[in-house]
Amino acid sequence: MAHGFARVRCESCKDELLVAFSCKGRGVCPSCNAKRAQVTAVHLVERVLPHVPYRQWTLSFPHRVRWVLLKEKGLLSDVFALFLRAVFALQRRRARRQGVRGGQTGAVSFLQFFGSALQVTPHYHALVPDGVFVPGEGGVRFDALPPPTRN
Repeated sequence: MAHGFARVRCESCKDELLVAFSCKGRGVCPSCNAKRAQVTAVHLVERVLPHVPYRQWTLSFPHRVRWVLLKEKGLLSDVFALFLRAVFALQRRRARRQGVRGGQTGAVSFLQFFGSALQVTPHYHALVPDGVFVPGEGGVRFDALPPPTRN
């Protein structure tokens, strides 16, 4: 508590709880969140992701839709699954236009619930390879795609 805290109050029962900022486990502390983000990024770059170009796709929602997504259990993840299916279909379609058949892609994604001012703003960040992976006799090759256009 010596490093600061937030007072959280339940609107229904009016019960209050103090949440420490220097926490190593809560989602409120900017210091802890920055450290976790940095450690995760290093792990992904050094041990998980292949060395190919990537593009970040962000899915955010209008204000009125945010509360519906948060209240309806499972709806937020269902909407995100549809979004990723659309991005993957776009990648495969663009690859076919370049003569590449059988290409597949994937994503690393993160859900965030708050914006920079701690307002409730559920949104997803998805890191998607800027191309497709194509299986072949000698293994898997990566075929890069040009940047997306508005068409």
